[in-house]
Amino acid sequence: MKALPLSIFWGLWFLNFSVRSGFSPVLPLIEDSLNLSHGQAGGLFTSLAVGYSLSMLISGHLTPVWGCKRTIVSGFVGTGIVLILLQWTQDYLTFHVIFFLVGLCTGTYNPAIIPIITETYEPRHWGKVIGIHDSGASLAVFAMPLLIAFGVRFLPWRHLFLILAVAGLLLPFIFWKVAVEPRQDRVRHKVRYVDLLRRRSLWTMGCLWMFVGASCNGIFSILPLYLIKERGIAFDHANTLISVSRAGGAFVSIAAGFLADRYGPRKMLIFSLVSTGLSTIALALASTPASLFLALIAQGTFSIVFFPAGLAAISMLTLLPERSMAIAFILFFGVMFGNGLAALLLGLTADHFSFAAGILCLGICTTFTTLLVKLLPVK
Repeated sequence: MKALPLSIFWGLWFLNFSVRSGFSPVLPLIEDSLNLSHGQAGGLFTSLAVGYSLSMLISGHLTPVWGCKRTIVSGFVGTGIVLILLQWTQDYLTFHVIFFLVGLCTGTYNPAIIPIITETYEPRHWGKVIGIHDSGASLAVFAMPLLIAFGVRFLPWRHLFLILAVAGLLLPFIFWKVAVEPRQDRVRHKVRYVDLLRRRSLWTMGCLWMFVGASCNGIFSILPLYLIKERGIAFDHANTLISVSRAGGAFVSIAAGFLADRYGPRKMLIFSLVSTGLSTIALALASTPASLFLALIAQGTFSIVFFPAGLAAISMLTLLPERSMAIAFILFFGVMFGNGLAALLLGLTADHFSFAAGILCLGICTTFTTLLVKLLPVK
């Protein structure tokens, strides 16, 4: 396999996910500085998810015409500019605008990069390559809580995002030199969202992505609030726990890609959904520090398995001309519910009951979605 393009793709995905996951560790600081409720704080991620989802739908439709490489580079340049504007954000409404714009800019990446990856590598390597690429997100989830907890000792948290802004303005131009644009005669084939809406398999993948996205990214968004506000854990200690619990995610993502090639995406999807659902239930019911820590590790590890297997399954279910639109369609549901609405609902549930109650309900629902995998025509 070609190592240089994959390393650049990995770096871009790490940066993309670092920007979005970086807001979770600082959410308690934003909540305290603006005197917000848990529901209001979680609502910021809804704005991010709305922007991200709309961006994916738009870029999924325009990428075949605009070009995958141009779409990715423009998104990262926009992200860098928005993170610079973040330095002057002071009120709640403006934070919503910034979160929305961050989502709008970072959402261009996934629908454009998967066609590039599947064009660059042979189908027999798709699971492995996508797994290695997806490990960038896992490493970002591991690194950002630690980096934020360490960095706020020396700098205001806003200044830490300037580092990501600079990287977002520079790294895409290296990507431009090494990436291969999917062949236009294969991509410029008339594909409409209305045609994709008729496919049961894509609706099924969208539903699965919703609940796993909520169990992974939705819970991660409010996890600092859960540990600090409800469990009474100190800020530094809570972010360290979150980071350590995600330490194995990068390795699990790579292993899941290899296993998807070996045993097929269906078995990996079933394993991921069952283990993610049960570990999410355990996270809600953990009664001791030791059981809480073990539940954090299990929940953060098993939920990662789904994504490389899911992307491999989508690639098998679609042709290259429709792949970017199919990914955008499926991830629209996953991000809107998993990254946005789930964080809001978990915050509102905490305002009226507790974070644990919301996490428990989510874990039960995720476990039962395993029954939908049999509807997918993949091995």
